[in-house]
Amino acid sequence: MIRLALAALFLSSILQLHSSTCLAQDSAANPTEKARAALALSRQGTQLRLQGDFESASKIEARLIAEADDPIGQIFALNTLITQLSWDENLHEDSEVMLLHARHVLNWCEDILDRDETHVKANYYCGQTRFALSYYYGLKGQYFQAGKNGTRAMNYLEAALASDPDLIDARMHLGVAYFIADNLPPFIKMFSRLLWFVPTGNSQKSLPYLLDVVENGDEYPDVARYIYSTLLLVNEETRPEAKLQLATLVQRYPANARFQLRLISLLLMDDEFEESLTAIEQFLATGYMGPERTMANIWKVRALLGLHRQEQAMTLFEQIDPEFRTSKEALPDWSLAWHMLTDGQLHDLANRRNAAVEAYKAILGLAKSTYVSEKILDAATAGLTSPYQLRH
Repeated sequence: MIRLALAALFLSSILQLHSSTCLAQDSAANPTEKARAALALSRQGTQLRLQGDFESASKIEARLIAEADDPIGQIFALNTLITQLSWDENLHEDSEVMLLHARHVLNWCEDILDRDETHVKANYYCGQTRFALSYYYGLKGQYFQAGKNGTRAMNYLEAALASDPDLIDARMHLGVAYFIADNLPPFIKMFSRLLWFVPTGNSQKSLPYLLDVVENGDEYPDVARYIYSTLLLVNEETRPEAKLQLATLVQRYPANARFQLRLISLLLMDDEFEESLTAIEQFLATGYMGPERTMANIWKVRALLGLHRQEQAMTLFEQIDPEFRTSKEALPDWSLAWHMLTDGQLHDLANRRNAAVEAYKAILGLAKSTYVSEKILDAATAGLTSPYQLRH
């Protein structure tokens, strides 16, 4: 569970990366006009992903695959797929497409590395692809394959940086990997070569690596900013900085619903209900529809409960509950726990104890198959012991 939680929490953001800034040693000094065009197109695609415009990014992906001389399009596709899988790990069809793209990239880069093991772009492309595969196999529970591919990813990325220390954007992958490794419990770390993708950790490198990309990166400063803010969420002491970083992203990319939802969830986790409600109202005012709007409304109910506005919370929940159940299949599994917890606590407030207990049990059952935040699990466990009441 910890492994999957870390994957959902941290990898959810790499996930927007691709390797357009890393030029091969053979051609970096004098890239062709075609290569420069591919790099420019790839950068444009990164911005579109940051803006949440995946439809337009998909068109750029198709052009890159069709027009580029190297697998930059497949790398772009791989990282778009991981972005989607980090949001909802049940996109099985997309995960199979990932394997096709990965094979294409590995055939290209490993052939080059057989002839020149210091080749920067080949190492970087192989590193990102192996990293994608480690995530893929981790989601499928195949931890030996996850560990094998992840360790190879680390080796490739270290080789790329050894040949080109100025490849600042590459530090993003390693920063996250180091962080995960150093924050795994000892009993998991002992078997990390088999269970996950990092054999050793180094927290002294992780956050500084990411901050370096935020401050000095070429294409990925704001991608790194999102990852950096996500890692800061782990410790209560660093959460204020995480909020500042997320607020910056929300301001820069107002059309990206995921940035806004992450900030809202953080505010709720810290019981900042007034701030949560303000952020939710701003989000809803933008006209978002679909699953993201449904989730925002669930969180609005929770903010209202936190402010002791019980009647408003119940009225809103009655309005959105049918909508939630209708769109349930369109929502990622990790979001279901928020609805279950809200449902259970409202049942308790209405003296429907049996229904409340069933909701709390459902949360604990869900946690066996997908990521559920510790705060939700703690609330569900407490709810099984005694009925939920509003705080005084």
